Amino acid sequence: MSDQEENDMAEETLPSEEVEEVSEEQPEEPLGKLEAELKRSKWSVFLFVGLTIAMFGFALFPMSTDVPYDGLWGAAEKDIGFVWGPSASGEDLMDVPFELEVEVVRAPSVSSNVTLEAYVLKLDNCQAIEVSDYQQVAKQGDSHDYQYLSKKAPLEGESYTFEFNLDMGQHCVKVQFVNDQGNVLKENTELKAKGKLWPNQVIAGIPGFIFLSVSIYAILGMLSKRSRLNEILEEERIEQERLAAEAATAERISQGPGGAPPKSAAGPSGPPKSAAGPSGPPKQQKRSGPPKSSITAATDSSKRSGPPPANSEVKVEPAEETTSQTDDSVFEPAGNGYFYRKMADGTYEQIIYVQSEDGTYTPYEE
Repeated sequence: MSDQEENDMAEETLPSEEVEEVSEEQPEEPLGKLEAELKRSKWSVFLFVGLTIAMFGFALFPMSTDVPYDGLWGAAEKDIGFVWGPSASGEDLMDVPFELEVEVVRAPSVSSNVTLEAYVLKLDNCQAIEVSDYQQVAKQGDSHDYQYLSKKAPLEGESYTFEFNLDMGQHCVKVQFVNDQGNVLKENTELKAKGKLWPNQVIAGIPGFIFLSVSIYAILGMLSKRSRLNEILEEERIEQERLAAEAATAERISQGPGGAPPKSAAGPSGPPKSAAGPSGPPKQQKRSGPPKSSITAATDSSKRSGPPPANSEVKVEPAEETTSQTDDSVFEPAGNGYFYRKMADGTYEQIIYVQSEDGTYTPYEE
């Protein structure tokens, strides 16, 4: 192979290795990116939720003011100051709510036709002489800048609430008792008045709703990213478990069998230790007539003729005693290659046997 061909093969190998490295790094980049985005989403949620709470707190928290009662003039009046807000002139949704609560401590008793009047006048000077003229304008109800509410026949010890909607500007509040002729009742009268003003309801309420919408959107985005991150982590966990299982399987296959094959049985190494054998000697069977050996000897002697040989001793060559199953007895295994012989009557012979290669049974000898 020439050098040029080797260089071409090397150039072809390098891009493939780079592609493998890039493919291995790709799963890690989205995971880190998702974790960073999830962290930013959490901070965004905390930020917008905090701004939402702050805006609604400003919008819903009222500014309280007390309206002192002057017994000399028989009225409770106060300049509540400048009321700010985006409201234009006239009644609209941008008006600032004002709630006036009046408690009748001592009601006038000289007249039966008593009316409790409450005025909120848009004036720069609450001590001006023209205040009475603006009160008449308020009673007519032609102008939103001069507002009037009343309660006929107020009861002593009761509290009454008057609700107004104010435009932006300087305002004065006045509360008094009058009779049916419109005269102010001063003698033996007393009342307590306090007001609650929500000047930030519109200014902070609209941004509060905007931040609330952004907070909901941020929460949904955070939940989506968290769900995606959990899916990736779950896939990685499953992949790691699969790789671990494959590695363990490959390792077991590479190691091969767990040990050498078992050696063939070389026969019993000794008598059984704990094998439960027959509980007693075999029962002796009663036989009628002379023993078989004596009959055989008598028959043999009757067939012989002539004197016996000089040497009457008969030499018998020793032979290995083998026992074959010629009757109804059976050989039962006792463990470790040993057998007991069970006779036809159910008793056991008090001899331990081993099985030879040809299938016969021979008594065990130590």
